[in-house]
Amino acid sequence: MVDVVVTPVRVPAAGDLLVATPRLVDPNFDRTVVFVIEHQEAGTLGVVINRVSDISCVAAVPRWASHFAEEAAVGLGGPVEPQGLLALGATMDPAAGESLPTRGSGAESSEAGGVWRTVNGTVGLVDLTADPAELDSAVVAVRIYGGHAGWGPGQLRGELQSGCWWVFDSMPGDLTADATTLWYDVLARQSPPARLLAHYPDDPAQN
Repeated sequence: MVDVVVTPVRVPAAGDLLVATPRLVDPNFDRTVVFVIEHQEAGTLGVVINRVSDISCVAAVPRWASHFAEEAAVGLGGPVEPQGLLALGATMDPAAGESLPTRGSGAESSEAGGVWRTVNGTVGLVDLTADPAELDSAVVAVRIYGGHAGWGPGQLRGELQSGCWWVFDSMPGDLTADATTLWYDVLARQSPPARLLAHYPDDPAQN
């Protein structure tokens, strides 16, 4: 087991990333990257964004097909309610990593209508029960996740204090990045000691 340096606990906020360290022994979260949707005293809600299924988003929700990239697969969002679907959409160009301009009232009208509800300004929850045509064209990179991750009051803080998670800022392209390398990629863009974990082998015995 790698000796993870426990840094001062950063309280997560909506839009942050929770990145699992090797101290976290729960196989449900081994080397996961969790996008935080909500963090309050009552608990924390997020979705794992670096595990995917073999089911395409188009096959799962065909009526939203025009909003999915052709290769997009349903993510394995977490162990809680795995049959439930949750969608995130970002107001950005994934290739450029920049925010897109809105059309007039654009994203504001989408949010007012309840189709897209912001999480952190550039990423928001998409209501899959709504009419896809009502989603503003500025909202792109829609991704679907089966299940989610959840923590009760004080539970996540205890795991943070134990060094099981690090909290980092998210970046615009994280939702559409290569899920197989995202854990390493997020760590690699941090300062030490977190950056050093980007080279931590899958099997420490092989190191």
